[in-house]
Amino acid sequence: MPQKSLEDFTLSELQAYVQSKAVERGFNLTDPSKKLVMLMEEVGELAKAIRGVVGLKFSSTTEKKEVADELADVQIVLLGLAQLLEINLANALKEKEAKNQERIWS
Repeated sequence: MPQKSLEDFTLSELQAYVQSKAVERGFNLTDPSKKLVMLMEEVGELAKAIRGVVGLKFSSTTEKKEVADELADVQIVLLGLAQLLEINLANALKEKEAKNQERIWS
């Protein structure tokens, strides 16, 4: 059976994949506060990359590819944090969206 491509992973499968890579790469942190600091760092890098895209030029080298890379970093760390906290992010998203469907947004 051929191995599934990352683009075909469900969110739950992607979360498990990120965890396995964190272990493989020696990033198996056990302290959620440290993982949260990493997430904030990645969000900051994403903000810096977006500055150039929206016209708040920071450097001439900022490109859309850099924004895509930073978005990926944020997702990787977020999935790792969810795994560390034993939260299935796919289920959490579905449950939260069910609550959001009941809200009045005006």
